[in-house]
Amino acid sequence: MSIGDFDFGGANYLSPEENMLYWFIWLIVVIVTCIIFLNFIIAEASASYEKVKENLDAMINKEKASLIAEAETMFFSSKKDNLKFPKYIVIRKAEI
Repeated sequence: MSIGDFDFGGANYLSPEENMLYWFIWLIVVIVTCIIFLNFIIAEASASYEKVKENLDAMINKEKASLIAEAETMFFSSKKDNLKFPKYIVIRKAEI
């Protein structure tokens, strides 16, 4: 039912009361499976968001470092000195 493989051939052999019950149960099953699958999709999207959020600060710092390294390669080597272009960048954060 969840992948849309419906067989409605059996509904032709039912009495009108059974046919109404058949369609009512079919509708309830389709609605419930849609809710379950939507809930699953939301849970997976939430889990993916949490994984990205955990690594976000590290990725931002990595991108900043790569942009700084790229900018440093554009300067003339004669203009570079150890004061303005150190080998390492130290990042400090204040504890609050």
